[in-house]
Amino acid sequence: MNRIHQLFLIVVFALSAIASSVFAQSRGKPDLTDEQWKFVDDLIAKMTLEEKAGQMVQLTLETVTAQISDADNKHALDPQKVHDVIVEHKVGSILNAANVAMTSDEWANVIETLQDTALNDTRLGIPLLYGIDSVHGTNYITGATLFPHNLTLAATWNPELARQAGHVTAVESRAVGMNWNFSPVCDIARMPTWSRVFETFGEDPELASRMVEANVEGMQGADLTSPDTIAATAKHFLGYSVPHTGRDRTPAYISKPELYDTFVPPFDAAFDAGARTIMINSGEINGVPVHADSRILRDLLRDELDYAGIAVTDWADVDKLFNYHHVAHDLREATELAVNAGIDMAMTPMSPEFADHVVALVKEGKIAESRIDESVRRILALKVEMGLFEDAVPSQAARDRIGSDEFAEVSLEAAREGIVLLRNTEDVLPLKENSTILVTGPAANDLVPLHGSWTYSWQGTDPALYPESPTIVDALTERFGTTNVVYHEGSTWGELRDIDNVVRIAEMADAVVLCLGEFPATEIPGDISDLRISQPQIDLANALAETETPVILVMVTNRARIITDLEAGMNAILWAGHPGPLGPQALAEILAGDINPSARLPFTYPRQPNALLMYDHKFTETNTPRDANAGYDPLFPFGAGQGYSTFTYSDIDIELPEFDRSGLKGPMMVTTTITNTSDRAGSEVVQLYVTDQVASVTPRVKRLAAFDKVEIAPGESMTVTLEVPAKAFTMIDRDGKRIFEPGTFTIQVANHSSAVTLRPKD
Repeated sequence: MNRIHQLFLIVVFALSAIASSVFAQSRGKPDLTDEQWKFVDDLIAKMTLEEKAGQMVQLTLETVTAQISDADNKHALDPQKVHDVIVEHKVGSILNAANVAMTSDEWANVIETLQDTALNDTRLGIPLLYGIDSVHGTNYITGATLFPHNLTLAATWNPELARQAGHVTAVESRAVGMNWNFSPVCDIARMPTWSRVFETFGEDPELASRMVEANVEGMQGADLTSPDTIAATAKHFLGYSVPHTGRDRTPAYISKPELYDTFVPPFDAAFDAGARTIMINSGEINGVPVHADSRILRDLLRDELDYAGIAVTDWADVDKLFNYHHVAHDLREATELAVNAGIDMAMTPMSPEFADHVVALVKEGKIAESRIDESVRRILALKVEMGLFEDAVPSQAARDRIGSDEFAEVSLEAAREGIVLLRNTEDVLPLKENSTILVTGPAANDLVPLHGSWTYSWQGTDPALYPESPTIVDALTERFGTTNVVYHEGSTWGELRDIDNVVRIAEMADAVVLCLGEFPATEIPGDISDLRISQPQIDLANALAETETPVILVMVTNRARIITDLEAGMNAILWAGHPGPLGPQALAEILAGDINPSARLPFTYPRQPNALLMYDHKFTETNTPRDANAGYDPLFPFGAGQGYSTFTYSDIDIELPEFDRSGLKGPMMVTTTITNTSDRAGSEVVQLYVTDQVASVTPRVKRLAAFDKVEIAPGESMTVTLEVPAKAFTMIDRDGKRIFEPGTFTIQVANHSSAVTLRPKD
């Protein structure tokens, strides 16, 4: 993308980016006038206990629909069920799709009917919050804009793209009446076998925090009554992404320093950006389910982090307190535990029974009605802030914007900047014009792995639901010509196909584009016990490597899958993750050299299945004299990536702010000059790391503290100044407190480093 086009996109989305700064200190509290707060409090005073309890219930759309077609799993609203749920049971929120995506008109009709019932057929006329998992664009609306999943988006190291993606998602979701998005995922991906790594912004708190903050700002804008906004959800609070077993929704064991230093920061960033809701971790930390842990949901969330937004459960997680975690005897006791711990709304999701238990528990004196009022006030305040009492129904004009070319351009740019070039031996890339290319592998001609889960259905694995769009084969054929591109399947995910013929074709080609990876899945269905890719894919790669034809490996995966048994034979390696519907075009442009790749890994790419250290490990974790490779020896380190340009860095200059025994009084400014030593303009991701040399809690080898992405013309130099926040020179002590300890810190940018001693005079 040229600079003029980049500036155009920035202008298009400038309103939400600039005005969102007013949320910086809101910590999730709705921005209401005194008159609006009085309206909320007066409404609560009018409500019966049953009406209050109903506001705390969220049911799935299937509870108000009936299946009308077995062939395509289509559902339609059932008027009697709608009346029963909204009028009789007084339910305050609906979520989800009825199994599969619908058109924008179908969605608008459904939500208009539900809101009309809530506003006109109930005693107090309270509108609904409608929640949806629009996690990489509006993935449950056919024809809407889809983006790369967060892990690929994080590989751009470009928060502006996260902001723009959030804005587009908000516009398209709100256009059909969806007003609450269960996104972004703020979890830090520290366990590669965990099935939801692809939904995160990677393993690093600083990178994830910057992307989360921008994404929330893009979704919520400056005014939640605007049709261009949607309420964001920071999820899953807290520690969900590091299960001890590596499997979804299983226990985590996290020390206080690790909890506060690694897992809290992205949520803190989301709160700074004004995220109006959070979703709770389905699992447990140190033996206590988070949905029943007041130390997490009250002491940490409300008191320490000063968060004032809505806390919603994940799917059926109150029920799970008794039938999964076994900390309650039945649903009533589970309801008591969850509400008293701090839950505001329960995603029940198939039955409103939760509300009945809330009413009974209040009458029994086991839950204070003031506790219920606290939750209901948060829920009603958000509905008021979003203007739902006045305008809960979308307009046709809003729907006409869905799937626009303008929005697609943002998705394309995200894919261009999100595909990571990790190896380019002897400059095999870019491919020469008129090259003959064999395209092979199970991801070469399949839309599903390009999109990933949460695409038109929960798992996203039904190709019948997908609209027509190009595969990798199609995009390469479009770019290089039908006479130059040959496709052969080579292998499925599970077996080789006609390998002798594949090798024969490869030997006659100028290059092989080998598309490997994994079939997508998420949550428990996505659990795996082996990070290695399947053996048939390994066999295909090694057979092709034995030819004299250069092999370009493209990995289309949920996460980092082990490729050590084949990588030595690959001349070029690219990681694409789930790049979305425009990923094939972006990949073709990169391979052809039309686009200069600029992505960097947002995670550590492991070499061996059990060598899963993160880049910010402790010094002792590499203390392995008997086997050097048993320490930190990744195939590709965090932050790795290259393009078709080369850069050199000057020494770093440091401007130190005032400091005393409480720490730095402002940011440290670190300046370096970067020169593009190639004949091609390119973007460089400038990464700054800090190391605390000695600390009372063992320090990390290094931790990302600041970064920037800059474009530099060929042969030119650019001076870049990075602002390093004061907290980069603090640590979390054993009690979970952030403190400053005087000492020496190493500042590293590229291959340059400098030691800074921060030791105040007595």
